[in-house]
Amino acid sequence: MNIYQKKVLSLIKNNKKTYCLIAPSFPIDFKYPNIINALKKLGFSKVTELTFGARMTNYYYIKYIKENPNQKYYITSPCPTVNTLIKNRYPKLEKYLLKYDSPLIATAKIIKKHNPNYKIVFISPCKAKRILETDNNNIVDETITFKELQEIFDYKKIDINKLNKKRKFNSYIREYTKIYPISGGLSKTSKISKLFKKNEILITEGIKENIEILDKINNNKTNYRFIDILNCKGGCIGGPDIINNKISNKKKANIIKKYRKISSRESIKTIMGKKKLALNINFKTK
Repeated sequence: MNIYQKKVLSLIKNNKKTYCLIAPSFPIDFKYPNIINALKKLGFSKVTELTFGARMTNYYYIKYIKENPNQKYYITSPCPTVNTLIKNRYPKLEKYLLKYDSPLIATAKIIKKHNPNYKIVFISPCKAKRILETDNNNIVDETITFKELQEIFDYKKIDINKLNKKRKFNSYIREYTKIYPISGGLSKTSKISKLFKKNEILITEGIKENIEILDKINNNKTNYRFIDILNCKGGCIGGPDIINNKISNKKKANIIKKYRKISSRESIKTIMGKKKLALNINFKTK
C-alpha cells in the first residue's frame, strides 16, 4: 500500500461523509453497476461520475467562444499535462487556452457547494491529475488511480465481480458527456461544429502529434482555430494507469459507448442536471 492508498483508507475510516468521484473511463476496468457497490462496500457514502461537470466545462467553452468570436485560436483541454506543456513550452499560446475548470474540478465544486461537509476522493486513469491538478487545490482531498483502487479492493478482499446489485450513481445528471474520455468527446458533446467550419476544427492526441500541431500554431502555420487536445493516445481511455491497457483504443471506445447506451435507459430524478445547482459557482481558472 502506498501513501495515497493509506490516506484514502484513513479518510474513509475517519469521516462518515465521503464522496467518491470516478473518471468516465472507468468502464474499461470496472463493471457497472458493480463498481458502485464495491466503492460503497469500501465505505464511501456517495459515488458519482463527472457528467455534470463536463456539461459545465462545455457550457463555458461555448459561452466564451460566442463572446470572443474574433480570437485567432481556441485551445481546449481538460488534461493538466497538455495545459502544463503549453504553459512551459509555448508561453505565447497560453492566451489561447480556454481557462475553465475540467469536468473533475467542476463536479467537485458543485458537490462542495451542496455537500460542504463531505470529503472528496477522485479515481483517475492517470497520475497526472493528482500531480498537476488535485494536489494543487483544496477541493479534492485525495486522488488514487484505477490501478491503486484495484489494489485496495484486493487488500480488502472485495470481489467486484460478485457485487452486481442494481444501483445508480449519486449523479446530478444522465448525460451524453459520458463519452468525454474518448478523443474528440469534448468536441462532439459540446457541438462545437455549429461554431466553426469543419476545416477549422482539429482533434489531436498523443505527445508527438500534439507537439507538431502546437509548433505550427506557435509559428502561425495552420488554419485550424479550435483545437481539442488530449495527451494520451485515444484520449483519457489511453491513460497510463488504466488496468486493461493491452486492449485496443477502438475496443476501449466501444466499451464507453456501450456503457453510455445502457446507462442512458435508466430513470433519474427530475432535479438532476438543473442549472440552479451550478449557480454562483466560479468555474474560471487562473
